[in-house]
Amino acid sequence: MGSGPTLSAPAPPSPLRPIDAARQELAHRVLARRRLLAFTQKINPRYLPGWVHEDICRRLERFSREVEEGKSPRLMLLMPPRHGKSELASRVFPAWHLGRCPDHEFIACSYNVSLAMSFSRKVKEVITDPVYEAIFDTRLHPDFQAAEEWAIKGHRGGYVAAGVGGGITGKGAHILTIDDPIKNAEEAQSADLREKLWEWYTSTAYTRLAPGGGV
Repeated sequence: MGSGPTLSAPAPPSPLRPIDAARQELAHRVLARRRLLAFTQKINPRYLPGWVHEDICRRLERFSREVEEGKSPRLMLLMPPRHGKSELASRVFPAWHLGRCPDHEFIACSYNVSLAMSFSRKVKEVITDPVYEAIFDTRLHPDFQAAEEWAIKGHRGGYVAAGVGGGITGKGAHILTIDDPIKNAEEAQSADLREKLWEWYTSTAYTRLAPGGGV
């Protein structure tokens, strides 16, 4: 038997020249400013999205544009637990939107103030990440960084965390985020609790919206 051709291993890819690497990094930053999913993956390189996360990001991008344009958008994300809606909508999206619109105000509400403050801390972690600082100019105000309420340096924007039914009188919002307003199935089945939640939304939370603001 004759010997066949010798197969050599493929050569490893050539490393990028410094100027090419710089251009590639700049392109990634520009894309992250424009696209929420690209931003999410830039902040967390291990993030592996599925089609549903791509869809959520597209909807949140449209929501963000419509808030900028004063169109009073409404968006509801209804998914089972542990499917990534809070990671995108309550952690990454506020930081991304404030990077683009640092004069906008957020009010974020959950069934209690502890959960709302947990989301607040996660948004702050994103904004103070060096990767974020390389993409956006938005910075936290050095003297106003409490988890319950913080502000954007040099701008009118900021973030307020509150429990459903809690006091947000005197606060304003271009975006009102309501994530997990009901604690569990038992509370969800309570007609009285649902009625109180609706009354709080219509009489308190909704009135905090700026003209053209989104929920």
